[in-house]
Amino acid sequence: MPKTIATDEVLVFVSYCHKDAKAREQFDIHCAQLKREGVRFWFDGDMIAGAEIDPDIRRALRTADVFVALASPDYLHSTYCFEREYGQALRKAKRGKVHVVVALIKQCQWRHTRMAHYKLLPRDAKPVAQWVPRGDAYENIVEGLRDVVQAVRNARAGVKNAAPAVGAASAKHVARPRVKASAAPAKPKKPAPVRVKPRVAKKPAPKKALTARPRSKTRAKAPRRPGK
Repeated sequence: MPKTIATDEVLVFVSYCHKDAKAREQFDIHCAQLKREGVRFWFDGDMIAGAEIDPDIRRALRTADVFVALASPDYLHSTYCFEREYGQALRKAKRGKVHVVVALIKQCQWRHTRMAHYKLLPRDAKPVAQWVPRGDAYENIVEGLRDVVQAVRNARAGVKNAAPAVGAASAKHVARPRVKASAAPAKPKKPAPVRVKPRVAKKPAPKKALTARPRSKTRAKAPRRPGK
């Protein structure tokens, strides 16, 4: 009978270079408790003999909720791992279909790749190979992965304002640039009051005193002479 998938099951695709097989085995051991909590891990070792590699890997990538890349110099050197698997995961992340987690196994040139856009695990992007003991590094990676799994389940349940997953990249979290909230419209400034100078009433000019002009004496008209 086909295996029924629980509604809260989360599928994690593990991408690694075969030269880092021991690191993948250690990572798998530290993920034991997550498996008991309904998290299913897939890597190419789960393929049955005779299966076609590309179709099976594409099918697993298509259905994965979380993509984990075990980064190392060999991983970057592998065209199949870095270009095909990791590249396809990034394209899917841009559509908001998968969370991408980068676990740094060994120091490599990751800062000069697309991985530089994301926050790596373990803490402070310190490679697992530099931790003493190394088990602490794997535990730190698993704790970060647990946050991502919880974010996936919260999204399914429609939980709003879920805490962002540590060390994960997704279309909603890291892959897309953050959109700044639109600033509130500025309140219109009140026009400055116009000061009106009071009009000063002009004083009426003093009236000039009218001086009486002396009456001119009229000369007496001379009597008309009788005509000749």
